[in-house]
Amino acid sequence: MANSSIVRERNVAGGKDAKERQGGGRGDVVGEVMGDVLTWRQLRDDDFELLWDEYYAKWRGFWMPRHKNYKTERSKLISPLTSMAIDLTTAEIIEAVLGREYFIDLPDNVGDEDSADMDATRILLCEDLRKENFPDEFALTVLNGCLYGTGITKIAIGTRKTKQLSRSKDGELVINVREEVEIKPVALEPGSFVADPSSRNIDDMKGCAHEFLLPLTTVRSRQASGMYDNSSVIGPFRARQIAPSRGDTNAGNRKEQGDVAYITEYYGLISQRAFMSATAESNGTRLGEEMINAIPEDEMIEVIATVANETHLLRVIENPNPSGERLIVSYQHESVPNRFYGRGVAEKGANIQRAMDAEMRARIDALAWSNNPMFAGDLTRMPPNSNLNAWPGKFWGTRGNPAEVLQEFRISGPDQNTYAHWQQLESMGQQATGAADSQGMRAGVRDETATGSALAASSFIKRSKRTMFNIETYMGKLIRRTLHLKMKFEPSRYPQDYEFQVKGSIGMMAREIEQSFMVNLMSVIGPDSPASMPIIRAIFEHSGSPVKADVLAALKAIEEKEPTEQEKKSQEAQLLLPIKQVERLMAETAKLVSESNLKDAQAEKTEEETENLDQAADLDEIKVIDQLTQTKNSARQLDIMAEKNDLTAEGLRIQEKAIDKNVKK
Repeated sequence: MANSSIVRERNVAGGKDAKERQGGGRGDVVGEVMGDVLTWRQLRDDDFELLWDEYYAKWRGFWMPRHKNYKTERSKLISPLTSMAIDLTTAEIIEAVLGREYFIDLPDNVGDEDSADMDATRILLCEDLRKENFPDEFALTVLNGCLYGTGITKIAIGTRKTKQLSRSKDGELVINVREEVEIKPVALEPGSFVADPSSRNIDDMKGCAHEFLLPLTTVRSRQASGMYDNSSVIGPFRARQIAPSRGDTNAGNRKEQGDVAYITEYYGLISQRAFMSATAESNGTRLGEEMINAIPEDEMIEVIATVANETHLLRVIENPNPSGERLIVSYQHESVPNRFYGRGVAEKGANIQRAMDAEMRARIDALAWSNNPMFAGDLTRMPPNSNLNAWPGKFWGTRGNPAEVLQEFRISGPDQNTYAHWQQLESMGQQATGAADSQGMRAGVRDETATGSALAASSFIKRSKRTMFNIETYMGKLIRRTLHLKMKFEPSRYPQDYEFQVKGSIGMMAREIEQSFMVNLMSVIGPDSPASMPIIRAIFEHSGSPVKADVLAALKAIEEKEPTEQEKKSQEAQLLLPIKQVERLMAETAKLVSESNLKDAQAEKTEEETENLDQAADLDEIKVIDQLTQTKNSARQLDIMAEKNDLTAEGLRIQEKAIDKNVKK
């Protein structure tokens, strides 16, 4: 499993010096806690143990026997795809959150002009978080999130002793010891965390538990100091490792854990009756039957219970958080609906990782056949008991012609297409995981311009924003609960509650692109523009220069510096310059508009004259047509008159003929 894949042997749990079981209220608390934890643990192991072991081995580059693709596979090589993707994604997230000096922001009230109090609190909180090892634990949490899909952090409360050296009046060296409350985050590997499977939110679960090994010397020291109950003798917890599921070190395969106790730290609800009974027993008293029955049976209380070796209660206390929120916070690298455990980088690239491993191992196995010399020979013609191994300079004795007795037996090399397959699988792996280095990005870009690089990186940045939303929510819960505990245990340093924001919306790659954009913008507007100073400040705010704070302070001093009379006149001239330029442009525009109107008027006049000429021409044409029509009509009338004359003449002839006939009669 992630931290310890173990099979517990209940008959030896606690060792020979420990009691078999506890009774009374303390035994009731152990029964309630372990009754749930053992069931939840088994459900978790059934679903995720083999997968998490595989992800861990592929990330570390460790070969496991069950990773064989086929029975005769001999190569044990593992592709670096998963390791590269996890490392790149982890680095991007860490830079996105912790890349700035102050990774949280405390916005002040709108009506409060003095923001010095909020700035001082922000600086104090960031310094305390860094002193309590917050960056390292956050980095481990993010690594667990990328590897297993879920990042989990526990807020541990303890004390630490700080030593300061000073000189007395006599010059002697004096050591001053001061005890302080320590509130620090602790990254938990999902394999050591047991969650109630009925809910996807830790605050809504009945409970959850952190399981880890603790040296017996530490347990007994805490018992002696009163932190743990000392009424029970805790012996070593003996466990048998599943062999060889992890195999990263010899210690990982050992069968005996040594002198350690198996601690189960439970955060959740138990019955009020069991809690009150156990608390009374820790104080040396017992509650009577009537007092226990007076407590409602279904009344629950939020506690932190510490159980050793799954059998003995070391401590049970009420949740110390004043707000009542649990001191464990988690996030999903990529959210899975209705599931507590998310989807990590290793899971997204698991299938491509297996394909690349199979391709690479097949090639190496094929190279072994083609590179190593092999011979076929006639054993009846070779000396008896001959050493058939081959090495450079060896003498082969044969009975007859060696060319007839021995013959080299060669197998062709691996397919050359495996190189192309490897590149294609690598590209698919980057698409699946969303992680790509600079070389992988530029391989798909046509040019090396800033625009080309920005397009290549935009996909990665957009995909990482989904995870950043989850991490910012997780960071808000973690820091707020830490702040509430500091208000309780350090009231002088943290007198009130604050509203704050986590700065983590821009990562390393996006920051570089943003810087490139602002540098280009600076070259466009020029150094004399009023916008140049804010752009310069933004460039240094996005940088990781070691002198960033000094440069920003100098820029702020320049902005706040009272300008001289000459500088004021220069600034006024610079401010008036755009106005004069606008006025000049307006005058030129008005002139152009006037000339355009004049040209439009001339064009309209010319068009009207052209229309008059066209109308006159049309009128003359009409007159000509009318004259032609009249001429045609006159000619037609003449034709009609001629026809009439012809008819008249014909009638006269007919009459003359009739008269002649009468005369003859």
